Amino acid sequence: MDVSSANMYSSGLIGMILGAGLMAKVVMVILLFFSIGSWTIIFIKFRQYGRTESEGERFFRAIKEADSFKKLISVYRDSQDNAFYRIVLACYKEVTSRQKDNPGKIHKDDMPAIDNMLKIAIADESVKLERRLSFLATVANTAPFIGLFGTVWGIMDSFREIGIRGTTSLAVVAPGISEALIATALGLATAIPAVLAYNYFLGRLKRILSRMENAAMYLTNILDK
Repeated sequence: MDVSSANMYSSGLIGMILGAGLMAKVVMVILLFFSIGSWTIIFIKFRQYGRTESEGERFFRAIKEADSFKKLISVYRDSQDNAFYRIVLACYKEVTSRQKDNPGKIHKDDMPAIDNMLKIAIADESVKLERRLSFLATVANTAPFIGLFGTVWGIMDSFREIGIRGTTSLAVVAPGISEALIATALGLATAIPAVLAYNYFLGRLKRILSRMENAAMYLTNILDK
């Protein structure tokens, strides 16, 4: 590698990162951890929400074809890792426990208890679907400030270098300033995907929970038949 290539490499992004101070490197490692964690959660949630939505479509097709709760149970069978199936299962367990003394019939006085059980089941599924979204919110809120901290620290180092060398020439100031600004850029690059993903998943979560509430109403109606 010739001298010009070496200088180009050392002045590039990778070179500035490798040549940054200890505090700047600590900030970059933290931001890298946040970024990896955010993208991992994004992929997991994208898959989880997509699967839950497809499960909901399958449930609504089954319940529209069923004319009774008993027929729904016989037709709608799915894996245990299915949010809508767990709601139906919770309803089924509550119904069967209420039918011990009078098999095959649901008394109107039992409906409030069944409604409450459906609400509990939906709340449990909501907790599962919301899990790890708080990490995205944390990254979105803190990553820019962590990057800004790295920038401020780098600028402080630049001013200290000016004091030591006794000159304000661009050759003295520019390297430290450019290294400092990398921290801000990395902070924004980490926070922006987290913000977008968090808002996107909140919207999808609201739609899924609305579908679950509709599913609970369908179950209540079919039990009244």
